[in-house]
Amino acid sequence: MTQTRARSKKAKEQQIQKIIEEARDLFIEEGTRGFSMRALAKRLEMSQGNLYNYWVSKRELWYEIVKRDFADFESELSNIVASHKGTIVELLEDLADFYFDFAESNYRKYQIMFILPPPPTESNDQTEIIFEPQSINMLLLILENAIIEAKIENVDSKKLALYLWTVMHGTVLITNTILFNEKFETAVFGKKDDFQEYVKNQLKAQLDKVFTK
Repeated sequence: MTQTRARSKKAKEQQIQKIIEEARDLFIEEGTRGFSMRALAKRLEMSQGNLYNYWVSKRELWYEIVKRDFADFESELSNIVASHKGTIVELLEDLADFYFDFAESNYRKYQIMFILPPPPTESNDQTEIIFEPQSINMLLLILENAIIEAKIENVDSKKLALYLWTVMHGTVLITNTILFNEKFETAVFGKKDDFQEYVKNQLKAQLDKVFTK
């Protein structure tokens, strides 16, 4: 009996994961407004009614995908912070490397996490869904602790956290355009890895001025 339930639970999670992978792709391809549960069901070769047994609306499904993706993302961020033994600037460098690597290896996840807006509320949504990613707060806490420990004054940790994330996010977006696609004549700026390294070096130079006083 226990083994049957275990297999059933595993099979259900595998089915959920399959739905999530297909749904993420469909959200990226069609946008959150163009996405439909009917189209997803057809893509999965399952009935729309069966799909609604898992989520009552595309908005609820979208938030489930985002929550799972952020959970993986933030878990790795926490691991990097917990295992780090160097300076604050070196820690921020490690986090920047992870951020770029994550975006490069999981760009579809990155798009749904950081770019696509949530689908509009539908009439069959039971309650308003509230989800707040914690990654920006994790960065803010790192900076606040560093400022306190170094007794640095006149540094706005909130603005610095947003500035760092803005530069990293902007770099990911610009390096995933035709400017860095060799198929286009506008790709005259070199390799995306080189530009990302350039951005990191510029940020490091700025941060060294703040945290080495």
